[in-house]
Amino acid sequence: RSTPIKSSAASDVYKRQFELLGPMDSRNGHGSVNIQNWMTDLNLCRMSSGSWGFSSTAALRLSWFNGEGAREMDVDELYTIWLNVTASYKLRGKTSLVFGVTPQISTDFDTWTTHNLFFGGHALLAGPLNDRFSYGIGVGCYPQLGDFPLLPLIQFEWKATNNWTLQLEGARLSYTSKVSEGLTWGPFVSVVSGTWTIHHDRRVRQFEWISGVAGVGADVGLGHWGSVRPRLVADVGFSFGNSGTIKTSNGSHELEKYHYDPGFYLRAGLQFEF
Repeated sequence: RSTPIKSSAASDVYKRQFELLGPMDSRNGHGSVNIQNWMTDLNLCRMSSGSWGFSSTAALRLSWFNGEGAREMDVDELYTIWLNVTASYKLRGKTSLVFGVTPQISTDFDTWTTHNLFFGGHALLAGPLNDRFSYGIGVGCYPQLGDFPLLPLIQFEWKATNNWTLQLEGARLSYTSKVSEGLTWGPFVSVVSGTWTIHHDRRVRQFEWISGVAGVGADVGLGHWGSVRPRLVADVGFSFGNSGTIKTSNGSHELEKYHYDPGFYLRAGLQFEF
């Protein structure tokens, strides 16, 4: 998970979302699985002082894997708690150096080992090139990936026209149209993934899920509730490239891997800006 590059003057945001990856048939010849995620994001602080800017965000995701005829994927009560702490420093012009750490706990409710803890981070240069294009480019560290935790990190926003915007933020690429001040919509492709420490065959293992998703998303303003601006966000589409992998406790070796056919995808939630 990456932190969006925003200015220190951005609004505080609280998000509550539900995500469903619908029935996906096993390619191993038996069973199916569906996944439910409940996610909450909360901005803890945002401040600036001179050339420095600071922000922090806490998040919680609860996950349930419901398998039918495939007990190896029937895993419930998984959770991830993470904290994003980010600092930025303005260099020459409008370019900033952005860096941060992302500690997280990711496990079930019964497994407690040092392998539950992941200490990731990121460092990148970010800024606008002009009025229509802004970027962030650097490197991110994702220790839950095992032996190869470093990946390039790229973000950008391009206002192709007055109404259409192409944006890559985290693992989501979208092309959205601003219909009015209260409505934006457009197609997207994204990645849904997670890594948890679990008990499997009476041993501590690492369980990793990954799906590609594609569809159409919408963002609808619901007016003003005093100083609060609520918004409804929703995605509808399908998942592809679905797989679940059980690895050694430190994620170095794959022990079992299960592939699943495409399935239905839905995400819906509320966002409150203050």
